[in-house]
Amino acid sequence: MKTLTNFSYVLLFITVLILELLIGIFSEFSDLEILPFLILLFYISTKNFSNAYIFAFFFSGIYYDLFYTSNYFGSTSAKFLLIGIVINFINNKLNDNLYNEFLVFFVAVAIYKFEIIIYSFSINELRIILLISVINYFLFKLINITLKRDVFKKSI
Repeated sequence: MKTLTNFSYVLLFITVLILELLIGIFSEFSDLEILPFLILLFYISTKNFSNAYIFAFFFSGIYYDLFYTSNYFGSTSAKFLLIGIVINFINNKLNDNLYNEFLVFFVAVAIYKFEIIIYSFSINELRIILLISVINYFLFKLINITLKRDVFKKSI
């Protein structure tokens, strides 16, 4: 049963990664991106991080390296694992409020897009990363509010 659960996590992560790639292909704005895979990574890393998701992080990174990049095999897996571990560590050390959560999300986006920062560091690129952070953090909060809502407790 544990193997089936881990396999379902891997399928979920790869499906969301493919969704993110499709959104990137069909979006008109090349600089402003919607990153559902990063939102999933952030949600897992802050809400219920456990060893069960390690295989999902690893295999989704292997899948991404195998089919979509020319990176070294496993470098994206290392990046996904680094995001999960760093975000979980920072989130546990900071107080739980909106500003700290956005700061942690900004760090996650900076790690996720570190190639942009390294290869073409400029104020414009930092502004784009900040805009990506704001847009995706809003989507994260929207998803988080939707997942917290219990329809059976609401009265009509």
